[in-house]
Amino acid sequence: MQLEFGLICVLLATGAVRSASLEDAKCGYISEEELLRQNNFAVPTEHQWLARIMYKNGHETKLPNDGCLGVLISPRNVLAPAHCFLLYDGRANAYSVQLGVWNKTSKANEADCADDGYCVMPAQEIPIVGIAIHPEYDPVSLKHSLAVLTLKRDASRTTNVMPVCMPPSSSLHETLVGQLFVVAGLPTNSELKHKTWVHTISRPYCQEKHGTLTTNNHTVCGYQDRMKMYYVGAPLVGIEVSSDEPQYFYLVGLLLDSRKVDDKELIVASYLDVRPYIGFINRNAEF
Repeated sequence: MQLEFGLICVLLATGAVRSASLEDAKCGYISEEELLRQNNFAVPTEHQWLARIMYKNGHETKLPNDGCLGVLISPRNVLAPAHCFLLYDGRANAYSVQLGVWNKTSKANEADCADDGYCVMPAQEIPIVGIAIHPEYDPVSLKHSLAVLTLKRDASRTTNVMPVCMPPSSSLHETLVGQLFVVAGLPTNSELKHKTWVHTISRPYCQEKHGTLTTNNHTVCGYQDRMKMYYVGAPLVGIEVSSDEPQYFYLVGLLLDSRKVDDKELIVASYLDVRPYIGFINRNAEF
């Protein structure tokens, strides 16, 4: 049964509390049991803010790894990298987003059922009516590669579709280096939604060891625990903890670039830190 969206958490310094159940959560629902379970895929009720950007035929081939993801931050808005839409040779013609995608080969608005009878709710496909590109975005260096998408209608709140929480004020000036975060996304070479731990490293070390990786002063690098390459825009999330209990997931960054490390079973990735862009996001999103 679909639930109505309540008030969405924007900057959670206003006092978000841990939801007792998935149905009660307004954003960033976290299950400690699911968090610790590192299977070969993420279950449909994990990382419900993942958004898949849809294009007209042919435009995906212009994009890194032939696809892009975003993150639902309110019932009407999605964040995604700007280079998913504006490239050197013109604008990629994105026309919709899909929310609640678990199997990327399944059609939107159709339930995904396995042979054993296990069914996943259908993904919602919603047209895009507005794309706000950051005014300082540079398509060559990918500095400030951030866009706020406005959807034609509100996303329907289900156990598989929910916004992520925005960064709490307590995190706005904390270092992102030497931290443990989680990234979830659609892999480039498999069908189901995945997740993995990300161990962050300093920018100087990242640039010294992985000079071809896209980095700048608004990015953070990290090593993934799993050998999965995700579409650009996969959301990196942190965990707000209070009284020794995980409270909710909040958005940390969006995947900009990733590489397999030579001669190692390891992937290094860079993520756009969303915290410097809170003002731009608030001006263009409808919370």
